[in-house]
Amino acid sequence: MAAVLLEPFVSEANHWMVKHHAIFQGYYFFHYLGMDRNLRDNYKDHPHFMRTIEFVSKYDSPAFDPNGETLPLSYFEPMVRKVLAKPVRSLYKDAV
Repeated sequence: MAAVLLEPFVSEANHWMVKHHAIFQGYYFFHYLGMDRNLRDNYKDHPHFMRTIEFVSKYDSPAFDPNGETLPLSYFEPMVRKVLAKPVRSLYKDAV
């Protein structure tokens, strides 16, 4: 759902990353559920594969550490407002 909402506001690369995020994040926990943690390898030939690996490695992997640093949601609010301020890809972009 996040990918659909963000699509007009982010690059194609970021959209793909958000859309496939759950599969790549599964590397850190799928094996505990009896699933293949390497399910992400189905996308190994995709141009955004390594970008998504790097993203989940940097931002998701630490989230599985119960002693990891966390930030309040208010920290992210200015970033979210900036991203959602104006579409970068939209059927209606030229009409706005």
